[in-house]
Amino acid sequence: MIARVPVAVVALALVVALLGGRFAVRTLHAARHGDARDFAILYTAAHLHRAGIPFYDPGMDRVEGVNRNAALVAEAQRLGTLHAHEGLVHIHAFSYPPFAVLPFLPFSALAWRSAVAAWLAVSVALLVAAFAWLVRAAALSPAAALTLAAIFLAWEPLENSMGLGQINALVLALLALFVWSLVSGRVVLGGVALGVATALRVHPALFIGWLAWRRKWLACGVALAVAVACTALATTTVGWAATVEYATRVAPQYGYATLPGQLGNLSLPGWIVATGHGLAPSVPLGVWRTVGMIASLAVLAIAAVAVRPSGPIVPARLVPELGLVMLVLLLVTPNTTINHLVFTLLPLAVLVEARLRDGSPAPALWLAIALVLIGAIDDYYQHPRLASGPAVLLAGIKTYGLAILAALTLTTLRRPAEATR
Repeated sequence: MIARVPVAVVALALVVALLGGRFAVRTLHAARHGDARDFAILYTAAHLHRAGIPFYDPGMDRVEGVNRNAALVAEAQRLGTLHAHEGLVHIHAFSYPPFAVLPFLPFSALAWRSAVAAWLAVSVALLVAAFAWLVRAAALSPAAALTLAAIFLAWEPLENSMGLGQINALVLALLALFVWSLVSGRVVLGGVALGVATALRVHPALFIGWLAWRRKWLACGVALAVAVACTALATTTVGWAATVEYATRVAPQYGYATLPGQLGNLSLPGWIVATGHGLAPSVPLGVWRTVGMIASLAVLAIAAVAVRPSGPIVPARLVPELGLVMLVLLLVTPNTTINHLVFTLLPLAVLVEARLRDGSPAPALWLAIALVLIGAIDDYYQHPRLASGPAVLLAGIKTYGLAILAALTLTTLRRPAEATR
């Protein structure tokens, strides 16, 4: 006799089917008509690299958005990857480490529109893989997995990231593989995945620090070795000059010392600088930048206290801790934007399972508020009328949502940290 599927699971499956269809249609539209602004720079940089021409644009003003690399602009114009908004025609700056150009070299063999379609198809496959790995790592029930799928498919950060053709799908898949590998005992595979992710974006290095804290030395060593090897490969193939340019001129533009007083940066220091500048414009930005850096250090200290003591932990605590690390990473990294919030998939998996399991109304309400703040509201938070005065406090809604998720994730760490003997 075939067991009857719970009504709630059937209902959730129908909702996921509806949202999945909507996501597919929007992705197809983006493939045919979208400008894929972030993929555009990866694609253009791949062409320039093949021609032996520098693709970084360190002289580009991040506020004005005016390109300074003439060769980059000329190549983008030839390829059709320039885009226009607010009267400005430009291409985004290549802000990644040199290694990030290598995975996109195959796409340079395709015409622009075909390359966009191919990359979005690959992105969808990577997202499906990431979701499957996280569902298995967090041991989600069918109801929790379907709820998480519904949330993610309706998630505004996902739509934003796909529309831009962001590299985030690749990084998310690597981090999900890292988490699943760690949970399932495949520590070498996990270290490799984390090392590649770190070479692509640098920020995942915080997970390497967590591995050291938990004395998972094999995974930590493999991740470090792979990250170094990937960087060395990029230095050899892309060139030493590009590596130095990234380290000395490009990466510093996205640090604490250069945070602009503009809306749109969803990190804690970004929120502090934008809010402080909006409420007290006479105070130098340097003051708010310092406050933001101190606040980031405070968040790291709180996280360190939350995961005390160091050393091995019980398996049940592993995924919640990694979810917390992910949220801390998003809060303290000084250049978090809306598309980066796709990485909340990991802590959301933990929180959805916890809320469905215990049924407590208060935490569920707070989770719902965070979901609305982060995932349901579009770019209203960047409206010019919110840039100054008390209204600037409304512009921080997605940062508030991240803070709520972090606080809720902390409540999942109440189990004893020490490993059982």
